[in-house]
Amino acid sequence: MLNPINRSAAKSWQFWLKLAGSLALLSFLLARTDLHAIGTLFRSLRFPIFFASIFLYILAQMLSVVRWRCLLLAEKINIPFWRLTLLYFEGMFFNLMLPTSIGGDVIRGYRVFQMTRRDKASLASILVERLSGFVALAIIACIAMIPAYTYLNDPVVVWLVVMAATGVIGIVAGLLSVRLQTLFFRVLNGVGLGRFHERLEQLHESIRRYWTHRQALLQAVGLSLILQSLVIMIFYLTSRALNLSVDVRYFFLFVPLINVISMLPVSIAGIGLREGSSVYFFSKVGLDSAGAISLSLLFFAVTALCSGLGGIAFLVGHSQHRMDP
Repeated sequence: MLNPINRSAAKSWQFWLKLAGSLALLSFLLARTDLHAIGTLFRSLRFPIFFASIFLYILAQMLSVVRWRCLLLAEKINIPFWRLTLLYFEGMFFNLMLPTSIGGDVIRGYRVFQMTRRDKASLASILVERLSGFVALAIIACIAMIPAYTYLNDPVVVWLVVMAATGVIGIVAGLLSVRLQTLFFRVLNGVGLGRFHERLEQLHESIRRYWTHRQALLQAVGLSLILQSLVIMIFYLTSRALNLSVDVRYFFLFVPLINVISMLPVSIAGIGLREGSSVYFFSKVGLDSAGAISLSLLFFAVTALCSGLGGIAFLVGHSQHRMDP
């Protein structure tokens, strides 16, 4: 087992490797793109639409807070909305700053545990929240594929959508199936990780309990559909801010896939992966690499600006925490 110093060194190396990978991929893409064209697109930026995108993104995150609160209330965890809002934006900030896109989730789960001393229920609410978002993405992509494929006619995109939907179904089935749970824990014991059996089993039971909270689950999935649709429209608005002409239906097909790819734990904040997948998908509908990279970078700027508010939320949250008895 690694001691704390070795674990810290390993995490440091992982961070720098991911950062190097992000920069290398982004440099590779930019080296094969007309940088002058990117500069021209950004000089023609329509700021009213850009600021509207920022406003809609903040609205989408507020919907995320409502979704999270619905799931917490189902487990009798009642935290004021304003406090959850601070925690959620704090999580957004650390999702941006930490090497993986789930680092902020761990932090806000820990903060809820500090307030409630219910660690399993706190973490389960976040995992179910994330899963409801993936379900919504899969639903949107599958629906969008029907009208878009008529014009796109690309089997690779179809297979990616099918694989993503199958993956979501597999995760849900794994959480609900007792047989798969038994098999998982048997494998865990077989590879020498049996010491985590009890804690993971408790967490698994906390997640499975949400299956009895049908109303909360339906609310979470419904809010996720609205939320993910808003995010897709924000992506579309950023294209209009850059004066790009891409039919909105392709955004409903491509953006869910781009979001999933950018969450792979091989880059920092999805940098490089988001731009590369944007170039790959949008090139299929006539958008050149300069336009696709500009679109991706501008969308990242929207998310980064809004996530930066989480830094303020972090300071406010800690000040409030010190004031609480």
